[in-house]
Amino acid sequence: MPSQISDDAFGQALLHSIQDGGYPEAEEVISAELPSSALPEILELLGQARVDIKASIRELSRDTAPDINGWISQAKQLRDDIEASRITAEEIVRQAKDGEQLQASVQDADSKVNLLNGEVIFNETLAETLAQIQNIRYTLASVQEAALSDRLVESVDLLENAENELQILRSRDHARIAEVLRAKALDLRKGVIETLTECWDALVRVDVSSQTITISHDIQRSATIEIDTVVTALTKLDLLRSKILTFRKDFDTVILTPRLQPQSDGTVGSLRIEGNDIHISERLLDTSIATLSVDISSIIEYLATRLPSSVAVPLSEVLMPSLTSRLISVWLSPSIPPDLDGMTDFQAILGIVLKYADKVESYGWHGKDELVEWVERAPRVWLTKRRETSLDRVRRLLVRGLGNAKTVERIETQVVSRGDDLFTGNKGGDDWDAGWSDNDEDEPPHSKKPPPRPEEEEEDVSAWGLDEDTNEEQTVKDPEPYGASDVDNDAWGWRDDNDDGDVSPKATSPRDNGNHTTSHRTEREVTLKETYNITALPEEIFEIITQIVADAETLAHPRYAESPINPAAAGLLSLPALVLAMYRATAPNYYAQAPSGSMFLYNDSLWLGEQLRSFDREQASRALDVNPRVAGKLDLSAAISALEGFGKRCYGKEMESQRTILGDLLDGAQGFSNCTEHPFAQECDIAIASVVDRLRDVHQQWKVVLSHSALLQSLGSLLSTVCNKIIVDVEDMGDISEVQSQRLASFCNRIASLEELFTPEQPRRSSSGDNQAVMPLTAVYTLHWLKFQYLSNILESSLVDIKYLWSEGELSLYFSAEEVIDLVEALFADSVHRRRAIGEIRRSSFGR
Repeated sequence: MPSQISDDAFGQALLHSIQDGGYPEAEEVISAELPSSALPEILELLGQARVDIKASIRELSRDTAPDINGWISQAKQLRDDIEASRITAEEIVRQAKDGEQLQASVQDADSKVNLLNGEVIFNETLAETLAQIQNIRYTLASVQEAALSDRLVESVDLLENAENELQILRSRDHARIAEVLRAKALDLRKGVIETLTECWDALVRVDVSSQTITISHDIQRSATIEIDTVVTALTKLDLLRSKILTFRKDFDTVILTPRLQPQSDGTVGSLRIEGNDIHISERLLDTSIATLSVDISSIIEYLATRLPSSVAVPLSEVLMPSLTSRLISVWLSPSIPPDLDGMTDFQAILGIVLKYADKVESYGWHGKDELVEWVERAPRVWLTKRRETSLDRVRRLLVRGLGNAKTVERIETQVVSRGDDLFTGNKGGDDWDAGWSDNDEDEPPHSKKPPPRPEEEEEDVSAWGLDEDTNEEQTVKDPEPYGASDVDNDAWGWRDDNDDGDVSPKATSPRDNGNHTTSHRTEREVTLKETYNITALPEEIFEIITQIVADAETLAHPRYAESPINPAAAGLLSLPALVLAMYRATAPNYYAQAPSGSMFLYNDSLWLGEQLRSFDREQASRALDVNPRVAGKLDLSAAISALEGFGKRCYGKEMESQRTILGDLLDGAQGFSNCTEHPFAQECDIAIASVVDRLRDVHQQWKVVLSHSALLQSLGSLLSTVCNKIIVDVEDMGDISEVQSQRLASFCNRIASLEELFTPEQPRRSSSGDNQAVMPLTAVYTLHWLKFQYLSNILESSLVDIKYLWSEGELSLYFSAEEVIDLVEALFADSVHRRRAIGEIRRSSFGR
């Protein structure tokens, strides 16, 4: 569609856009195409607009002409100022370039001046260095000349000056020249040292072959050289210390060791001083400390008077510690008497040592303090020697062996009932259990009874002291064969039937069926005696302890008030406990080498404990008659308790060892479950035979060691272990055939043959001379013996017999109803009779 917009509209839209930057508002103008026919109209319109604008500018220029002229004038002035500044800047730049040239000239002149100054300084330093080098060379030449002329001190002084100047020369970066001169100085130093060494060796001559040392005051070379001069020169060169150390070593080898160290034949070297010579000649038989003190004093005097103090005092610092130490260890310490017999001589020795110490100090030598300290420590030193001697004596006693056994007797008085025939021996063979009472309240405290039925089949061995962690001083409740205290009655068998530590000795009688009767008895005092064997060791240990206590009391006596070891009196009383501790620590190793060593050790420990307890009470009763310094200071109660506890533990270990052996032997029977079948039957035979033989061997070994009651109690404990093991094994068998029952009964009979080992000692003969029958005491000493016997009866009995034993006999005292029922079920086949018997046993148990 042709455009309907006029050319004027195009021109106005374009003019509006140029003048105002706006766009046409009409949409048709914006979207229309500009035709070429409109260009003349547009150009005309733009030209007219240009004319109008120029006219407007002219009109405005006429109004602002004065201001514009002022601006033009100022612009011209600014241009002139800028030009003047440019000219000034160029002048400044030119002048700056001229200053740089002048500065370069100044620097060049300064460099030339510095160069000239350096040349001057170099020349001056060179002249000074050359003069110093010349001086050093002259000094070194003087050193050589002085050394050749034996002017030793002068040569050393000149050498030190030269070395100091060389050090300065080296610090000025003249290392090469300094090294050349230093090599020369070192050569001269070696020469001076060689000369000094020759002079020292000539002044202090050591001849090892002839064991002679000679110290001269001066020697003659090109000039007379005194020892002081050589010492001064050596001091300046820091060589005196090494010379002193070398001389000390030589002096110790040539003089001191031969004099101080005794030879294998007990002799020492004889010291002789003749003029400037000191030497060791022939052997000297006099090895007394008094003679030694004189010789050592002579040695110190010889050295102190012939050596300058600058040598003697430093020599004493290195010589005296070794000499004093050897004097104390080789001579003084061995002279300490182990007892009071040599105390007078020892006091004299202490006086000699103090005089010797004063003489050492008079020469200004070191070593007095150590000697005085040793004298002041004499009580402690003597006490240490006494302790070492006592402990070593214990060790040597043990190494020597146990010696011959000795029979000792233990006597104790107890109040017992007149009817207690077991102890008095009255009719004991006719009725060994006639003294049992049916009333616990009237039971004498030490009557023997069969044991009560234990609550548990397993034996309680804790009371035997098998617990290694138990304190040694803890009271042991074990029924030992014989105890250590006056109130310990287990040793006499009054608790022989009590294998458990917590079972009261007042046990219920097997015949106690609820009907109690009172037995009125008349108590009377009887003396109980028993013999047992000990080795030779405890008597000797006891002798050591009593001698120690006796020496302590002697030292506390007024006649020893001035003795230097008087303060050791109270300390002596601590040694008995150490002696016993040494015995406890070492005895097991040596006793183990002897047959029945553990039982001997037990006997020895308790015998020694009894003797020491009696001795302790005796000492306490003498407290008022003894010096207060030692009165009441001896307290052996803890050591005795430890010793007795030690012995009981040894006994307990031996018993446990035997129990273990017996248990292992019985384990070979494998519970007797196949005791009639090959090859198990043979194993069972071997096990029972081994157990019987073992118990007989133990009886044979121990009967020469233990008392009779202790022997029976120990064997009873072991036999009780065997019986209990067999009882448990049989009860664990679920089915026992008739053949097995007979086999088991035969085993029980073989074990029962050991009853012959439990016969009491031969009773006293009656006035009529009739021999009384002797009954074995197996039931008294063996806890499970009666139960074991009843088991043997059950194995061979019929149902009727078993019911009778349960209802009318004493089977119920040792077996529970369930145990009997289990045995009946194992022994007899299921039948009406078995069920009826089991029912009767179970019903009757409810009423018990």
